[in-house]
Amino acid sequence: MKAFRFMTAVTLVLALGLSATSCKKVNDADVQKAAQEAIATNPALDGVVVTVTEQVATLTGIVENDTAKTNAESAVAAVENVKSVVNQIEVVPPAPDYTALDATINAAMADALKDYKAVSAAVQDGVITLTGDIKEKELPALMEKLNALNPVKIVNNLTVK
Repeated sequence: MKAFRFMTAVTLVLALGLSATSCKKVNDADVQKAAQEAIATNPALDGVVVTVTEQVATLTGIVENDTAKTNAESAVAAVENVKSVVNQIEVVPPAPDYTALDATINAAMADALKDYKAVSAAVQDGVITLTGDIKEKELPALMEKLNALNPVKIVNNLTVK
């Protein structure tokens, strides 16, 4: 009889222990939602996506710098029930803004081309593209003037006569 009571007590304790631990079952969808909310507050992380499987958060997407990548990982790691974070975010810096350089080159372009009536030029993203006709002996002087404008590159599509 004592053995039966003892076994009943042990069974009861085990049942309570299992039920207590099974109540702590974490739903990955809930953790994922919390992680997405954590990064949604930072506009620099708009391109980041969070997926959660077995409480492991995986970050994917593109950000502009390493600081944003680190901030995303930190924010998600701080979410309750996230065991670990796999950070697969790519850092892709924004393209340079050549607006000011293009304006400077365009402002000086008329003066640089004034002696070359058959030559025309277009400027985009710091690159000067030349078209038209030029005499061979005039080409070095023109190129020198254009290089003085400090373009990123000069594309020479001129026909040399």
